[in-house]
Amino acid sequence: MKKYVLWPLLAAAGGAGAFLLRLLQRSTGFESDTGLPVPGNLYAVLLVIWFVVLAAVCLLAARAILPADREDPPLFPAGFSVASAGLLTPAVMGIFLLAASGALDLLFSFSGASALTGGGEMVTVFVTGEGNQLFSGREHLLVGVLSLLTAASLFPAVPACRARPESEPRRPFQGALLLVPVCCLVVRLVLTYRAVSVDPSLADYYPELLAVVFLTLAFYRLSSFAFRAGRTRRFAVYTALAIALCLAALADRPDPARLLFYLGGALTLFGFLLQRTTVLAAPWDNT
Repeated sequence: MKKYVLWPLLAAAGGAGAFLLRLLQRSTGFESDTGLPVPGNLYAVLLVIWFVVLAAVCLLAARAILPADREDPPLFPAGFSVASAGLLTPAVMGIFLLAASGALDLLFSFSGASALTGGGEMVTVFVTGEGNQLFSGREHLLVGVLSLLTAASLFPAVPACRARPESEPRRPFQGALLLVPVCCLVVRLVLTYRAVSVDPSLADYYPELLAVVFLTLAFYRLSSFAFRAGRTRRFAVYTALAIALCLAALADRPDPARLLFYLGGALTLFGFLLQRTTVLAAPWDNT
């Protein structure tokens, strides 16, 4: 049943193509002096087509390859339990990147310095890393806490997914922990929309906004496995699109905290997708 392994490859290929097209759009599709999009840019059109085709392929492939899970849906962590510790590495790396993103956001929020303007007014200047800044100082504090909460709630899920001998009892996993990232992402989505909605150019920010939307949907579908409501098809489709949009957002050269956040989110979801498809491919070796 090696056909299931094609899903992580599809997600990776979709993300690589989205990153390349967005990078080309960034270099040719915006005016250097005003930052406004160039009408009819080829790569901008190709990027939209790429997302539409990727979504269609994912939907068709999900119906053709993945199980419907209508009866006796898999339960977390059994449906993601793998015998090889190496298969847990992507999720672990992604969670650490999310934690690093939160730490950077907190650092940015506390790196303000007071300064006097020419009129004698006291202002606060925030010193952050290179990249396009999106959030203000207080928002950096909030999204930093949210990212750390996301990482902390996901971390116990990784060792729970390590397959153990039948003689060794499995510790119960608190499924409510998987709902924490969903709540954190909903708040981040609101903050992101508030920050980007002032931009008159939709082409400038739609990949990042959609990346947060699909990250929220993918982690929501992941959490549903903890409550006997998991649907492998929906989880795989949302995850593949979330990975593609996160990698496309990286091409916008965001600040380091956001770069680590989208890279960490994509890698974490890729890890859980890899684990789920591995269990489907060889359930007798991973349960």
